[in-house]
Amino acid sequence: MIKDYEHILLLVVILTIFSIVAGCTNTVVTERTSLGGTGVLNLPDVFGSSLKITGDDGLIYLPSPFPHDHFKNGDRVAFSGYTISDPYYPVQAGIPIEIVLMRQIPGNSGYIYGVGNVTYIAIEGGFYGIVVNTGGESGAVQYLPLDLDKEFSQDGIVVSFTAKGKPDAVTIAQWGLPVNIVRMKNLIKP
Repeated sequence: MIKDYEHILLLVVILTIFSIVAGCTNTVVTERTSLGGTGVLNLPDVFGSSLKITGDDGLIYLPSPFPHDHFKNGDRVAFSGYTISDPYYPVQAGIPIEIVLMRQIPGNSGYIYGVGNVTYIAIEGGFYGIVVNTGGESGAVQYLPLDLDKEFSQDGIVVSFTAKGKPDAVTIAQWGLPVNIVRMKNLIKP
C-alpha cells in the first residue's frame, strides 16, 4: 500500500518537472516589451471569434484598446504597442498587446488610432501637435491636427485619438503628418 503512494508521488513530481520544463504553466510576465509590425485585422463575428491582428510575421496579436470606428475586417494595418500579461485568460490564442499606434496601410490617407501627448510647437507662429512614442523602431511619430478643439489645445495632456490622414494638405507648419481629428479623449491631465 505504501509503495503505491510512493509511485503516485514520484509520478506527480515527474509530471510537475516536465510541465515546468515544457512551459506548460501560466507564468505572468511583468516585463513590457515594445513591438510593432503589419498585418490584417480580423474583427469579431457572430460566431464569437475574437478581435485579432494576423501579423505578416505569422503571429496573432490581441489588441487592446481597439478603436471600433472606421476600421473594417480585412484592413491592412501597421501597428505599434507593448506586450501585456493577461491573468484573466491563462490560455491565449495570441499575444495580448496594448495598442499605442495603429493606421491603415498603404499610404498615409487612411484612419489612424493612437495614444500620445499634445505638444505646443513654437515654430512658424506656434501650433499644437500630437507626438506618439511607439517605443519601437518608429520612435516618436508626429501628427499635425488641422482641426484641434480648444479643450485639447493644452501642452502636455495625454490623449487617445482617431484621425484621418491628410497627406496632401498644405500647411506652413512643415511638421508631422496633417490629420483631421475624428474622435479624441483626454486621458491624463498635465
